[in-house]
Parts: sequence; structure tokens; C-alpha cells
Amino acid sequence: MCYLGVRLSSRYLMKLAYIKWKDAVTEEASGATPHPAQAQLVELQEVGFLLDENDEAVVIGMELTEDVAVSPGRWRLHIPRVSIQEMRVVELDKAFARRRKKAK
Repeated sequence: MCYLGVRLSSRYLMKLAYIKWKDAVTEEASGATPHPAQAQLVELQEVGFLLDENDEAVVIGMELTEDVAVSPGRWRLHIPRVSIQEMRVVELDKAFARRRKKAK
């Protein structure tokens, strides 16, 4: 498996995505509390490899592999576009600045 610090072969165009989005969550869904659970809108932030996107949703994953028999990313998150507040996509090589020695 390849993680953020490892470079895959050039046949992959790896992009890193930062997504700020909103989703409804509930305090306690098991019924353990005496009062009924109430859904709340919360802001979530995710970072991962951009695996797919279309007009309706964006798919990000936490890992990639060079093995073609394994589909990319065992852990995937499908985020509806209507829930996205902010999205930034950058090529992996450009995501982490490399410091260069200053010429004297």
C-alpha cells in the first residue's frame, strides 16, 4: 500500500482533496437517553486522495495502491456535492512544499 509520503509511478495522476462539508448527526441514536434524539447540522473536514467526482458526489480515499487487482482505497468517503461548503484539490507533488537551499 502507498500512503501520503510514498510516490506512486507516473501513470497515476494523484490529487489530494481537502473538503469542508456539512452533515446531519444525532446525539444518541440508540434510545439510551430519556429524551428523543435530535439531529444537528455539523461541519466536517476531510483530507484524502481524490478518487472520483461527478455532478452529484465526490469520492475520496485514505490510501492508494499500484496493484491493479485492488481497487484504490479500502476506506472511501462519498460526499454529496450539495453538502460541500469548500473544496480544494491539489496535485500530491505540489501539496507539500520542498525547501530549497538559498543561493548565497
